[in-house]
Amino acid sequence: MSGLAATNNPPLLDPPLDPSGQQHSQSWAAYYQDVSDRLATLATFKTGVTDGSDAAAGQIGEYLSASGGSVALANNVVGNVVSLDLTAGDWDVAGNVQFTAGNGNHNLFGAGVGGIDTFTQSTFPTTAVSVGISPATQRYNVTATTTVWLMAQASFSGSVTATGSIRARRMR
Repeated sequence: MSGLAATNNPPLLDPPLDPSGQQHSQSWAAYYQDVSDRLATLATFKTGVTDGSDAAAGQIGEYLSASGGSVALANNVVGNVVSLDLTAGDWDVAGNVQFTAGNGNHNLFGAGVGGIDTFTQSTFPTTAVSVGISPATQRYNVTATTTVWLMAQASFSGSVTATGSIRARRMR
């Protein structure tokens, strides 16, 4: 495990206890101290919260979110809906996009985190329509603050706008 010093090996040729049941050697005393120190270090690693409170910045379970207002899309062009800044760490990022289309032809709606990966393609009515898409969750393992975008794309005539929200959970 990172952050821990090399392990002292138990002195295998030296019995751990003498016949009276007392600790036998300095080698065993050093080994026991090493194990005790390692257990104390492991106890400091956070495993998340269990009291219903929010995890603090940097802790496992930290939660970030952002919502974006209405963004006008151009036909067949990927547009950025809303962004979220992730600090260094291992994150699962998800989101959802709500499309609002005016009168016209609507052939395809797509959304994704960091790129378009989820599509809804169908024969939609030519009247105004509203479509929601929740793209696949993406993993981001970053070593510095990184901006991640929720993106949207539509194939249409007329007008389409997109609104959305993006959220991230620190996994480790």
